[in-house]
Amino acid sequence: MTAAQNPTPVLRDAGELLGFLQPFDDAWTPCTVFGIPIASPRSRAAAEAVLRAHGLSYLADRWEVFQDGAWITVTLVEAKPGEVTVQYADYGHPELFNTRLTLTAPTPEQLRRQ
Repeated sequence: MTAAQNPTPVLRDAGELLGFLQPFDDAWTPCTVFGIPIASPRSRAAAEAVLRAHGLSYLADRWEVFQDGAWITVTLVEAKPGEVTVQYADYGHPELFNTRLTLTAPTPEQLRRQ
């Protein structure tokens, strides 16, 4: 398997999307609904267990956006497959505080959990 393959959705029993399993070599990486890894690659069953155990709780975490050479604290406002909207929550950047930014297909180099 390669990283170029399509991710597999993981749903709750009620059909709610918890995230995706991204194939990589002979392992699977559990990812958010917007595609950021939340754990290291592992077996498919273990990767799915990570998503089921944590559910969507990662949406409530503090995150950071890389901008102008620095990581800036944000909260997630809206998340959907391939896209996330964040709101700046970093008092060290008053010019950005409470403004929003939408990232399409965010990467770990742009967005990470704090």
